[in-house]
Parts: sequence; structure tokens; C-alpha cells
Amino acid sequence: MNWDDAACVYYKRTFPHGYQLSFLPAEWQRELVALYLAGRDINNGGYLQFFANHDQEVHRYASLAHKSIGAPRMAALVDSCQALIEEHTPPERGSWDLFPNEVLAKDGSVLKPRGSVLPDAVLDRLRQLSYEYMEYPESVGDLARKHYGPLIAVDKSVG
Repeated sequence: MNWDDAACVYYKRTFPHGYQLSFLPAEWQRELVALYLAGRDINNGGYLQFFANHDQEVHRYASLAHKSIGAPRMAALVDSCQALIEEHTPPERGSWDLFPNEVLAKDGSVLKPRGSVLPDAVLDRLRQLSYEYMEYPESVGDLARKHYGPLIAVDKSVG
């Protein structure tokens, strides 16, 4: 089984437990899921989407996973984005308040109007860092396969 398929299997195991990675028994499984989620969400909507979709635990494990597989530049991008958000976001604000665009409900009603609590310069920097991540300065897929592949291979609960 390849690493991203295994990550999906492990991630689905967290669903009945509020999507908490801490439910997974092994640290490497938590890292693997966070690595998968970071790649999926950042490539889909930038770091703000990743931040909005997941809790602090996932952000921490995403950074750790990139470091564990030997992708320090990717880890630095994740860490830089997270630090920008933490530095410039008032604690009482929700993650949707960070998005500069309007957020709509399924019925088309406006959940959040256009505008962000983040300064334009921070939004621009987050966008730039997100695009740098999307360019994959390190081969995350190959590094993940090499690092997690042997662990997945001996895990009889997947496959």
C-alpha cells in the first residue's frame, strides 16, 4: 500500500473520535496523516485552508512529519505560515475570519462577508509561502514513501 492510501486509512479511523490524531496509536501514523492533510489542503486552497480545516495538533504533526521525512524546507514553510497566523490573529477570532473572500453556506447564504482580520501584507505572505509549498522544493512523496513505507509494510491493520 502506498503512503497516501495508508494515510487515508488511518485518517478515517479518527472520524468517530472527532478527527483527533491522538486517537491513532503510533506517533508515525499521526505524522503520516498530517503530512497527507497538509499536502491535500495546501494544494487545494493554500495554508489558510489547511489552518481552517484542522486543529493545532494537526498543524504540529504536519511540521514534525516534514522534518521526520527529511524535508526541512517544506517544514519551514509550514512553520512560517503557522507563525504568521498566530502572530496576527486575535485569539477570539474563528478561522473563517482569516479568509479574505466571502464564505457561502450550501444554500447560498453568506456565512462570512468579504474581508479578513489579517493585514493585506500577511495575506500576501501566506499566499506566497503557500505557492512555494505547492512547488514542492523537496520531493515529499518520495521522502514519505522511503520513511513511512517500511512502517506501513509491517502494520497488519492496513493493506
